[in-house]
Amino acid sequence: MEDIITKTRNYILDLLESGKLKGGDKLPGARVIAASINVSFVKIIQVLNNLVKDGILETIPRQGTFVQRNWEDRVLQTNFTLFNNLPWMAGFEKLLASRIPQLRLCRKFPQSVFELRTTLHIQNNRNDYLDLQPIFDRIYPDKSLFFSHPFRNFYVDRKLAGIPFIFSPRVMFYNPDVLKKYGCPEPHQGWTWEEFIQNIRQMRTQNVPGTEIFNWEPEIFKWINIVFRAGGCLISSSPSDPVAIDHPRTRYGLQLYTELMHELNVSYDDAASYDYAGQFVAGKLAFMISARESFADFRHAGFNSWETVPLPSVKGGSDITAQATDLICIRKSCTDPALAEDFVRFMLSEEVQDFIGMEKYGIPIRKSSAFKSIDPESPRDMLFLSETNKISAQYNISSPEMSSMIEEGIRRIWRHDLDLVQATGALAQAIRLFLQIKQIPMNNILSRNKEIRKNEEVCVV
Repeated sequence: MEDIITKTRNYILDLLESGKLKGGDKLPGARVIAASINVSFVKIIQVLNNLVKDGILETIPRQGTFVQRNWEDRVLQTNFTLFNNLPWMAGFEKLLASRIPQLRLCRKFPQSVFELRTTLHIQNNRNDYLDLQPIFDRIYPDKSLFFSHPFRNFYVDRKLAGIPFIFSPRVMFYNPDVLKKYGCPEPHQGWTWEEFIQNIRQMRTQNVPGTEIFNWEPEIFKWINIVFRAGGCLISSSPSDPVAIDHPRTRYGLQLYTELMHELNVSYDDAASYDYAGQFVAGKLAFMISARESFADFRHAGFNSWETVPLPSVKGGSDITAQATDLICIRKSCTDPALAEDFVRFMLSEEVQDFIGMEKYGIPIRKSSAFKSIDPESPRDMLFLSETNKISAQYNISSPEMSSMIEEGIRRIWRHDLDLVQATGALAQAIRLFLQIKQIPMNNILSRNKEIRKNEEVCVV
């Protein structure tokens, strides 16, 4: 049960996150707050003092207590932040309150000690987070309860910066009604990139806007799928030069994605800001590369006019799809080891994993929950299990700086319509120079890639 201190603290934080209290605002007097929530004056003073220590509030002598203007930048010990507003938050919040009442699910704090983060964030910022392997081992010595394959790209130097909460391969969603309307054949198992482009051309001849055909976006989690399908990567296992941004297969994948933008006739700015997910749920988008996490949006919207198929194959490429993962992580600033252990136990518990499975949000990392979640009578759902062995999260980007360089470098190609060969060559050289300046030995990258390949050999889904 929630104690009085927690209840009072959450009451004030809720006022901040709801916007009823804003940065610079003066709080009502302690006695007024005490009367409004039926809590003793002494408890109110204790909570206000604690929030002052946390940097949320400030007390000015003879004037009162005020909200700090940058209150949302504080990283609080009992906050839990999700990387986005997700459709299942309300139900999850009730579960959290019943099991770990001292932990608060927040919506306006971008960072907390306890977080749920995405693949690239953890790979870029892994040094900010605790190694969760010892906690994982203590709580769950029997690893057979969980899929092991999705863990493989989150081990670095035998440390685990994030534990997969859910995962999914990325596949092609499509709306059969839209395809039928424009006389396009439905995609099939083993379909090719050329067949995909032919469908796009068929719709474009009927003046269908590109933003109503496919969710072309300049984000790395989208275009990396096409790079993987073409047989490329960002950082390879080459002993002489692991930087692969200018490798022919990587360039080919980027070329295909560039040509796709031109076929769709979408501008960079329009594509970067368009609500493709909303359009798909509204029945107005033909194709969408996404993960099983989209099921939750469909379910909550009551949308059912969709099917799934593997991503189109690319001649001479690889049958790989980018792994989508939400990861349980805890910042190194955590001061409560017992709470950290409770958090991991809760997130991986059958109760929580069953809940997330029933929400159809990705594939739960707990096998029993995943098998309850996936409908064996539905080919469009079973596809996610069959594609699981093909997933890769091998971005191999070792720092936020390098990630920013790569992402912004690729964006510039599309934003300014740069020559692909020249631009990727310059970007690759910049990354090589960055690694030299940061004194990151190539051997470190190669060792990490070997560790990943070793994990791949022993992972069984």
